[in-house]
This record gives sequence, structure tokens and C-alpha cells, in this order.
Amino acid sequence: MARRGENIYKRKDGRWEGRYKCGFNSDGKSRYRSVYAMTYQEVREKLTKLKLSVTGFVSSGKTTVKELFEE
Repeated sequence: MARRGENIYKRKDGRWEGRYKCGFNSDGKSRYRSVYAMTYQEVREKLTKLKLSVTGFVSSGKTTVKELFEE
């Protein structure tokens, strides 16, 4: 039941795992961290909070280029 565009997957042990990007290595490769919960919705809420703390905002996908340049 993975949703498009989100790194949330159901594990074999029945838990849900969500992955988010937390930075880059010295090699330039992306670093990821994981969040676990018993339901899909709990993982999604945790990821939203973590993405806000890491990047400062979560993109809704409806931002225009003009709005980005204004920020």
C-alpha cells in the first residue's frame, strides 16, 4: 500500500517504515533515516513533522516557480 511519492512501506514484521532524507555524505550521496509505527497514518504524521524540522517546510506540490523566487 505504498503511496506514490512517499517512502512508506509495510515490512514483513507488520510494521510500517517511512524513510526521509536527512542530508548528504562527504561523497555527495543522500543519507536517509527511518521512522517506524504500527499504522500507515502514524508513519505519515511522523514523517511530516520530521520533514518540517529538517527542511523548514513541506512542499504541497502546488508551488509555482514565481512563488519560489519571491521567497
